[in-house]
Amino acid sequence: MPTPTKPSTRSVTASRARSAKRGAEEVVRPPLQSRSEKSLEKMVAACRALAEERGNLDDISLNETVARAGTSIGAFYGRFKDKEAFLGYVLEVALREAEDVMQRSIDEEPVWQAGPAQAIVERIISGYVGQFRLNRGLFRGFLRHYSARDARDNPMRDANRRIYGLVVPSLAAQLGDRPQDTAEFEVRAALQFMVGTLANILLNDPGPLHLDDDALAPHLNRMMVRYLGLPEAVAPVASAAPRRSKR
Repeated sequence: MPTPTKPSTRSVTASRARSAKRGAEEVVRPPLQSRSEKSLEKMVAACRALAEERGNLDDISLNETVARAGTSIGAFYGRFKDKEAFLGYVLEVALREAEDVMQRSIDEEPVWQAGPAQAIVERIISGYVGQFRLNRGLFRGFLRHYSARDARDNPMRDANRRIYGLVVPSLAAQLGDRPQDTAEFEVRAALQFMVGTLANILLNDPGPLHLDDDALAPHLNRMMVRYLGLPEAVAPVASAAPRRSKR
């Protein structure tokens, strides 16, 4: 049987060098990933800020985004193939945040299980109005984008359906004076009216109510409560000429 050839000193040294290099790369990789994630977060934050300032996605340039984020075009194209893919990701981040806000409310507030229905309506409207105000520029830009293209693949519509899936069962369960399927349909219809009103305000701002008016949420509340046939609160809804919420 042939005797195994003893590795040369040079090959042993090279092998050790390769092992050391692999070990160093494994040590360095997490920080690089961490920096990459931070760079991504900065680009997303910069884009969202620009969207709120401009309200038009076409007015947001990649150069301006990376400059504000303190990153680079190279870092951008290391993540995204083009501006449209990036904007889609930014929208997904905002929509996930909106879903998370609603989910936390459901998880943490007993009213979603205990009722009454009017209190659940108030929570739903508060969540929607808050997110429309927070993301007005981004949402306005994408509402224009999808309405112009009549896109079937609309992440805003999909996210809205997921939120419906979170809130409809709780509110419908409080409507014990009607069949459950009727209750669920009417809750979805009431939500459609409310979301449609917010979208119209965001796109066209026809008045008399505007997105920053303090009276907006109470009037939306009254609309949903009346449509669902619920007893109204004794306290009067804010009158015309409402004050504006601070942005």
